[in-house]
Amino acid sequence: MKEQYLKNAEMFVDQVTKQDELFGLFDENEGWANCHAHDNKDAAAVYLFWSEPALAKKLQNEEWADYKVEAISLSVFLESWLDGMQKEQVFAGVNWDENLYGLEIEAMVLKNSLIEKDLELSKQDSE
Repeated sequence: MKEQYLKNAEMFVDQVTKQDELFGLFDENEGWANCHAHDNKDAAAVYLFWSEPALAKKLQNEEWADYKVEAISLSVFLESWLDGMQKEQVFAGVNWDENLYGLEIEAMVLKNSLIEKDLELSKQDSE
Protein backbone atom coordinates (compact mmCIF):
# COMPACT_ATOMS: atom_id res chain seq x y z
CA MET A 1 0.00 0.00 0.00
CA LYS A 2 2.77 2.44 0.90
CA GLU A 3 4.08 2.07 -2.65
CA GLN A 4 0.71 3.23 -4.03
CA TYR A 5 0.70 6.23 -1.67
CA LEU A 6 4.17 7.15 -2.89
CA LYS A 7 2.99 6.92 -6.51
CA ASN A 8 -0.02 9.12 -5.64
CA ALA A 9 2.30 11.72 -4.09
CA GLU A 10 4.61 11.66 -7.13
CA MET A 11 1.59 12.06 -9.43
CA PHE A 12 0.48 15.02 -7.30
CA VAL A 13 3.86 16.78 -7.67
CA ASP A 14 4.00 16.07 -11.43
CA GLN A 15 0.46 17.24 -12.18
CA VAL A 16 0.43 20.28 -9.90
CA THR A 17 3.68 21.67 -11.32
CA LYS A 18 2.45 21.16 -14.90
CA GLN A 19 -0.98 22.73 -14.38
CA ASP A 20 0.11 25.38 -11.82
CA GLU A 21 -2.76 24.61 -9.45
CA LEU A 22 -4.00 22.13 -6.89
CA PHE A 23 -7.33 21.50 -5.21
CA GLY A 24 -8.75 21.29 -1.72
CA LEU A 25 -12.14 21.01 -0.08
CA PHE A 26 -13.31 24.24 1.54
CA ASP A 27 -16.29 25.23 3.69
CA GLU A 28 -16.91 28.88 4.63
CA ASN A 29 -17.66 27.98 8.25
CA GLU A 30 -15.25 25.11 8.78
CA GLY A 31 -12.27 26.11 6.60
CA TRP A 32 -10.18 23.62 4.65
CA ALA A 33 -10.67 19.87 4.95
CA ASN A 34 -8.22 18.33 7.37
CA CYS A 35 -7.93 15.38 9.69
CA HIS A 36 -5.73 13.84 12.36
CA ALA A 37 -2.43 12.30 11.35
CA HIS A 38 -2.24 8.51 11.15
CA ASP A 39 1.53 8.13 11.12
CA ASN A 40 3.06 11.25 12.68
CA LYS A 41 2.61 11.94 16.37
CA ASP A 42 4.22 15.37 15.87
CA ALA A 43 1.67 16.54 13.32
CA ALA A 44 -0.98 18.94 14.64
CA ALA A 45 -3.21 18.04 11.68
CA VAL A 46 -3.08 16.93 8.05
CA TYR A 47 -4.52 19.28 5.41
CA LEU A 48 -5.70 17.48 2.30
CA PHE A 49 -4.87 18.49 -1.27
CA TRP A 50 -5.40 16.84 -4.64
CA SER A 51 -4.01 17.29 -8.14
CA GLU A 52 -7.43 16.83 -9.80
CA PRO A 53 -10.88 18.11 -8.82
CA ALA A 54 -12.36 14.63 -9.38
CA LEU A 55 -10.10 13.16 -6.69
CA ALA A 56 -11.25 15.81 -4.20
CA LYS A 57 -14.91 15.22 -5.10
CA LYS A 58 -14.60 11.57 -3.97
CA LEU A 59 -14.34 12.86 -0.40
CA GLN A 60 -17.40 15.13 -0.58
CA ASN A 61 -19.35 12.74 1.60
CA GLU A 62 -20.44 12.45 5.22
CA GLU A 63 -18.18 14.87 7.11
CA TRP A 64 -17.33 16.98 4.05
CA ALA A 65 -20.61 16.83 2.10
CA ASP A 66 -21.07 20.62 2.30
CA TYR A 67 -17.50 21.42 1.27
CA LYS A 68 -16.76 22.78 -2.21
CA VAL A 69 -13.80 21.85 -4.38
CA GLU A 70 -11.58 24.95 -4.56
CA ALA A 71 -8.56 25.56 -6.76
CA ILE A 72 -5.37 26.97 -5.22
CA SER A 73 -2.70 28.41 -7.48
CA LEU A 74 0.69 26.77 -7.10
CA SER A 75 2.43 30.12 -6.54
CA VAL A 76 0.05 31.01 -3.66
CA PHE A 77 0.50 27.52 -2.20
CA LEU A 78 4.29 27.83 -2.29
CA GLU A 79 4.41 31.43 -1.04
CA SER A 80 1.56 31.52 1.50
CA TRP A 81 0.60 28.05 2.65
CA LEU A 82 3.58 25.80 3.19
CA ASP A 83 5.71 28.00 5.46
CA GLY A 84 2.75 28.57 7.77
CA MET A 85 1.92 24.88 7.75
CA GLN A 86 5.51 24.06 8.71
CA LYS A 87 5.44 26.54 11.62
CA GLU A 88 2.16 25.05 12.88
CA GLN A 89 3.41 21.46 12.37
CA VAL A 90 0.60 20.79 9.91
CA PHE A 91 1.41 18.09 7.39
CA ALA A 92 0.07 17.78 3.84
CA GLY A 93 -1.93 14.77 2.70
CA VAL A 94 -1.69 14.71 -1.09
CA ASN A 95 -3.95 12.72 -3.41
CA TRP A 96 -5.39 10.73 -0.51
CA ASP A 97 -7.96 8.14 -1.45
CA GLU A 98 -11.62 8.09 -0.45
CA ASN A 99 -10.73 6.06 2.67
CA LEU A 100 -8.47 8.88 3.87
CA TYR A 101 -5.25 7.01 3.26
CA GLY A 102 -2.07 8.37 1.74
CA LEU A 103 1.27 9.86 2.62
CA GLU A 104 1.57 12.52 5.31
CA ILE A 105 4.27 14.89 4.09
CA GLU A 106 6.03 17.61 6.03
CA ALA A 107 5.27 20.99 4.47
CA MET A 108 8.93 21.79 3.71
CA VAL A 109 9.50 18.40 2.10
CA LEU A 110 6.52 19.02 -0.17
CA LYS A 111 7.65 22.58 -0.91
CA ASN A 112 11.13 21.37 -1.90
CA SER A 113 9.69 18.62 -4.12
CA LEU A 114 7.39 21.09 -5.91
CA ILE A 115 10.19 23.62 -6.43
CA GLU A 116 12.60 20.95 -7.72
CA LYS A 117 10.00 19.62 -10.16
CA ASP A 118 9.16 23.14 -11.30
CA LEU A 119 12.85 23.86 -11.99
CA GLU A 120 13.15 20.57 -13.85
CA LEU A 121 10.18 21.48 -16.07
CA SER A 122 11.57 24.99 -16.69
CA LYS A 123 14.88 23.50 -17.84
CA GLN A 124 13.08 21.12 -20.20
CA ASP A 125 11.05 23.99 -21.66
CA SER A 126 14.15 26.07 -22.34
CA GLU A 127 16.02 23.27 -24.13
